[in-house]
Amino acid sequence: MDKKKVIKFIALALGMSWLIQIIVCLISRNIEGYAGILIFQVGMMVVMFTPLIASIIAKTGVKSIGWKPRLKGKVKWIFFAVFLPVIFTFSGFVIFFMIWPDLFGFDGSFMLKAVESAGMDPVEYKQALEQSGMTMQMMSLITVLQCVTYAPFLNMFLAIGEEAGWRGFLYPELKKKFSRPVTWIIGGAIWASFHFPAMLLAGYEYGTDYIGAPILGLAAFTLTCIVWGMFHEIIYDKTKCIWIPALLHGSINAAATLYQLVLNADHEEKIARLLIFGPAPHGLVSIIPTLIIAVVMAVIVLKEDKKKAVAV
Repeated sequence: MDKKKVIKFIALALGMSWLIQIIVCLISRNIEGYAGILIFQVGMMVVMFTPLIASIIAKTGVKSIGWKPRLKGKVKWIFFAVFLPVIFTFSGFVIFFMIWPDLFGFDGSFMLKAVESAGMDPVEYKQALEQSGMTMQMMSLITVLQCVTYAPFLNMFLAIGEEAGWRGFLYPELKKKFSRPVTWIIGGAIWASFHFPAMLLAGYEYGTDYIGAPILGLAAFTLTCIVWGMFHEIIYDKTKCIWIPALLHGSINAAATLYQLVLNADHEEKIARLLIFGPAPHGLVSIIPTLIIAVVMAVIVLKEDKKKAVAV
């Protein structure tokens, strides 16, 4: 492992991303409605490219990380990348709502709250939908379809900014010195910390009123990034094409807001307290299905590594 290059990359990636997040959060929190939300969203899009920029500045060999798409033998991994986050998301819903069934609602009421927070009139929004022959339920189903069709591919072009740094350089470099499990833990912790300023200043991922805020949120998101970082690392190791973990990352981002479709806004305060547990896929309860499959997949991959080592 090139220790100096790794340290330089991490310092640049985290330094640039944290600075941008702090500036964007401070600006957006003082601007109400959709304008403030838009500033935050655009700022976070810019942040996603800081690992790629850090890789270029640190001269990590970013040109050789598999930019040219090669589909032969990789189609199954593309399906894996597109569908796995949605499957895990809905599995997490099941467990979460088994514990808190009163929070379930498929009337679109929570999504209308999000519309209201963006500075739009939720009544006018709902009326406009109905006039076009749509209902909130139909809109919800269309959103799910988007998450398993084109949304992951669109998001992939933003996610590539992160994946070029994390999976293209950091994880492979860590594996030169550490075991695969240790690499997943260290890499996931660094990936999680990349998001910390937005979580602390803007309530990114869990809001600000959840149980155990803010420490439990940082811990929960670190666990999430360790688990999902493992999936990303395995996919990249199997395909040697950086676009496929970027596709997985894009699919995760697409599925991350689906929880808004299945919440009952009548329990808004209770939802705010329990967001640390779910139903979003990074909740401590809703992540259980993902965690189980991650452990199974880790065992399989580590056994494969052991067989390869014995064969050599």
